[in-house]
Amino acid sequence: MERTFLNVLMLALVGGLMLNLMPCVFPILSLKVLSIVRKSSKSRWDTVVDGVYYTAGVMSSMLLLSLALLLLRSAGHFLGWGFQMQSPALVIGLLHVTFLVGMSFSGFFDLSIKVPFISAMAAHNVGSFFAGVLSALIGTPCSAPFMVSAVSFALLQPGPRSVAIFQVMGLGMALPYLVISCSPGLTRLLPKPGQWMEYLKQFLAFPMYATSAWLLHVLVSQKGIHVLLPTALSIVVVSSGIWFLRVMSSVKMQASKALVVLLPLFIVGSAVYIDRFRGHDHEYGKLAQVEFSEARLARLLRKGKTVFLAVGAEWCLTCKVNEKVLESAPVQSFLRAHGVTYMKADWTNMDSTIAEYLNERGGGGIPFYELYVKGESVGPMPQIFSEKAILEILSKHLNASPNSKVSAE
Repeated sequence: MERTFLNVLMLALVGGLMLNLMPCVFPILSLKVLSIVRKSSKSRWDTVVDGVYYTAGVMSSMLLLSLALLLLRSAGHFLGWGFQMQSPALVIGLLHVTFLVGMSFSGFFDLSIKVPFISAMAAHNVGSFFAGVLSALIGTPCSAPFMVSAVSFALLQPGPRSVAIFQVMGLGMALPYLVISCSPGLTRLLPKPGQWMEYLKQFLAFPMYATSAWLLHVLVSQKGIHVLLPTALSIVVVSSGIWFLRVMSSVKMQASKALVVLLPLFIVGSAVYIDRFRGHDHEYGKLAQVEFSEARLARLLRKGKTVFLAVGAEWCLTCKVNEKVLESAPVQSFLRAHGVTYMKADWTNMDSTIAEYLNERGGGGIPFYELYVKGESVGPMPQIFSEKAILEILSKHLNASPNSKVSAE
């Protein structure tokens, strides 16, 4: 048992490392790149402290998320890893944060506006801490290789062991930046600060805007197209407040201090208000598929049908990448040629039926795929695959050639 636990810790560490390569995390790399380059011209101690603060932010975020997940599951809620992205209020908050960071990178305003406690936070590397928090918060919905086994094992363990696994995963996610920060030889390889940094900062605003656009897409998928206007207006109000804060800080008006408190409150209020909107059924962009329900799946399996079940969500970028593979003409042709029913379970919003299905099959998160051949499960599929890989897997279980085509209709 101890050896198994140590093996899972290693999987969690490697999974955390590979999480840096996932599409959820990639836009947030901009925050870390600028931080490392900026600190490289300072003392070694400053660079080390920056890396430690960033690591603490990632691990703190992982700790809070894992504790919340374990507590909710112990209370009877069927939830999986990445559950926080099922909260429209949190999605709205992250949308505001990423958009404002992008605006700051573009030069519309400076995050280091001289308001007393903001300046004090900057002086103590709190910005690096919150960069780590943000990276983990947005990055966790992605599933990197080796994470699936680690997360599934963690959710079946006693509390302390579960938390330890998630903490090691957080350490793995932060490790590359911690190593660079603590290694003088590596930091010396970085280019010296100069005017190019300003251009780089402006360029790196675009990944932040892209993240905001993705979060807006997630929100519309959750609540419906009618949330676009109030969300856009809330961003305009917050942006205007930031601009006003910059103007007021330059003339040392007391109103700027009040705005520092009011703007976060407004963002929270906007999130709560927009979250109250009722969502609509969103049918646009759907594949030709069968919607998941336990009764429908059971009926198909009783008839001895072959079913490929995909569990995903709009906020899961790995799911969307895999969906493109499953949408491709060769895969669709193969499924039709062999009479495979393509069933999809959409976990964009909380759904206890889907969560219970995942829980029963040891799926700690998404994406999750399962193939049933002639009414019998052949086990879960890989979480990340290419067109060639999924065709080979399907062919193996269906005893067919991966190059099978649909006959002319």
